[in-house]
Amino acid sequence: MTDVDVGGGDRLALAVLVQYRMATTEQMHLVIAPGVRIEQTRRRLAKLRTEGLVDRVTLPRAGRTRV
Repeated sequence: MTDVDVGGGDRLALAVLVQYRMATTEQMHLVIAPGVRIEQTRRRLAKLRTEGLVDRVTLPRAGRTRV
């Protein structure tokens, strides 16, 4: 864990995922950062994924939605 923003949004994103277990990027965006562009939320989640803190799955019956 080298690049995690322990003071801000990364912690909030992890806290939301711990509580809800699974969420789409759009859902995460609405909860953690509705006032910024969704691309920033995507980058945050991608960074957490490269750190091994979150992962994603593709739901087969939901139009291949990733959560």
